[in-house]
Amino acid sequence: MARIIPNIESLGPIVVVLLMALVTGWLWRVVEHSGSAGNNLKEHKPDIIMSKFFAQQLDEKGRIHYTLDANHMIHYPDDSSSYFHQVLFTTFEPKEPPVTVQSHDAVRFDNLDKIIFTGDVVVTRQKTLDQPVTVLRTQSLTVYLKNGIGETDQPVVINYGTNILTAANMKVNTKTKIAEFGHAKAIYYPKKSH
Repeated sequence: MARIIPNIESLGPIVVVLLMALVTGWLWRVVEHSGSAGNNLKEHKPDIIMSKFFAQQLDEKGRIHYTLDANHMIHYPDDSSSYFHQVLFTTFEPKEPPVTVQSHDAVRFDNLDKIIFTGDVVVTRQKTLDQPVTVLRTQSLTVYLKNGIGETDQPVVINYGTNILTAANMKVNTKTKIAEFGHAKAIYYPKKSH
């Protein structure tokens, strides 16, 4: 026993130095990461950057539900957002004509199932046997895909054949087929009877 005690006493300074090194390393990590980890902020850095992006979403029966085409796409994993430039978005609903949305830019938030189109947004609904082509123009349009809702707080101009509707804002529900317009004005040309 007498022999072990002197050996432990000689290891004391080494143990203290090792403990101090461990504590210093731990403190260094805490201080170094306290700027972002202390605020629970992740770095907003892209993990995917693509040119000439194209994607299709299929419905439960394997039919194309919508397509998204863009010149550039950047995805950020921290907030599950994707940014698109020069966008063409097309929806395909059963027994309905295709609807396209074109815009300079768009942002999609996967966790919110939301797309925000901005910059010269043009929505075109193709004609049917009994309805003319419908074209909507605005500067911003937010679309909630699963709920079938599109809305904007920006001025809207809609051309329905030769008829024109202008409004200060709009909300459309494609599932209920109800459209709400704020401060709307319409120019309506009745069909000529033959």
